Amino acid sequence: MKRSLVSRVGFAILVGGCAKPAMDMGEMKKPSPAPEMKKLDGLVGSWKWTGEMVEPSMGDAGQQPTFSGTGKFEFILGGSVLKETGSMDMGEGQSMAYEGYWVWDAGAKKYRTYFLNDWSENGIGWVTPCGDCDGFCMKGDSVDAQGAKKRGEGCMKRIDKDTWEWSMTEKGPMGKMKMKGTSKRAK
Repeated sequence: MKRSLVSRVGFAILVGGCAKPAMDMGEMKKPSPAPEMKKLDGLVGSWKWTGEMVEPSMGDAGQQPTFSGTGKFEFILGGSVLKETGSMDMGEGQSMAYEGYWVWDAGAKKYRTYFLNDWSENGIGWVTPCGDCDGFCMKGDSVDAQGAKKRGEGCMKRIDKDTWEWSMTEKGPMGKMKMKGTSKRAK
């Protein structure tokens, strides 16, 4: 009985191994990046940005907290991934370094994003071209090392080749916060 089973398995492997693969390894060629990645060209480069808290109100009128940062976008892996790196000065001696990755998800027909920072947060999200402006709409979720979750969404609108305006809402352990800002190409 054992010998018969071994013979059948061996025969199945032998016969299966003789089947011609769907594509010969010599015919395989690296595909070009998705054409949708070219739509992200306007983000490539170095940026300086400033932002401010819009809600909740935190102090006297005109005294809302502000923050600033620098960032860089570049294509990696042959143009199939847009990588973002940067840092943010959050005031009061606090800063955060971050990385992000944008890739085209052909099945979902939108960009998938991944986000990491040195505050032990990581997140995933989606980016779609805005229907009514030259820009992008974003949604995503993140979690920190303690398990605290945040959900964010926002839009970024191209003003000109060197300027983007953005706004976002974030819901998490600190409640609901709305922020807005401007990114300018670094010279």
